[in-house]
Amino acid sequence: MELNGARISKAEAELDGHLYTAVLLELPNACVAFISEGELRMGTLAIAMPPGKNHPPGSISAVVVGERFSFLTRLLAERLAISKGKITLLSLWAEGTEAEIGSRAMEMLKKLLAGGSP
Repeated sequence: MELNGARISKAEAELDGHLYTAVLLELPNACVAFISEGELRMGTLAIAMPPGKNHPPGSISAVVVGERFSFLTRLLAERLAISKGKITLLSLWAEGTEAEIGSRAMEMLKKLLAGGSP
């Protein structure tokens, strides 16, 4: 779906018996993504910048709000920033341990990068 130059993608999947929802709002210069277990919710929020021409490889990221899954949220935000080459805000909300959530959240990000379902 497109709205005033912004592309919106959504992905849903049942992973290990848990329903996950992910939404990506892609603007010309930035991305905003939500990955949630169950219905969409705001969770730990990270910002990431893609690598620049005069910067070392890799992206720069920081957690803006929250502390649960902070490393995982930063990792996902960085991956999206590098994949899209855009500033990224990414929110992750889920229940469980970081080890359980990690593979599920990564799978949802892959679905969003594959285009989700517009």
